[in-house]
Amino acid sequence: MEPIIISSILDTNADFLYNFFIDSKLHTEITESKAVISNKIGGKFTTMDGYIKGKIVSLEKNKRIIQKWRTTDFNKNDKDSILEITIKEIGKNRSKLILKHSELPEGSEEEYKNGWKEFYIRPLKEFIKKQNSA
Repeated sequence: MEPIIISSILDTNADFLYNFFIDSKLHTEITESKAVISNKIGGKFTTMDGYIKGKIVSLEKNKRIIQKWRTTDFNKNDKDSILEITIKEIGKNRSKLILKHSELPEGSEEEYKNGWKEFYIRPLKEFIKKQNSA
């Protein structure tokens, strides 16, 4: 099964994007759903009001985060999926965010691809736009 890959250019720096994925308060504010995130390797997290949970596997400040990741839609016998978040600064206050999500339950790829766009990329873009115009 092929991983889903979503990339987006955002008008913000790498530090902001990195912190979005490891800071409970910022994540909660942007997604408008409760997030509790440990920002340490081996730390656990829950986001989207408990719908998503997982564990931080790797952290490379402002560049890359790897998580073991699952939702309440996964069956008990589904293994954790792997989410690799890559952040690349491509200019002053401009970054490329790449989400590579692999090992999802078979047949769920399109649902999760749409979810990333609707519940993460769109709110991030809206939040950044508001911040930049303030």
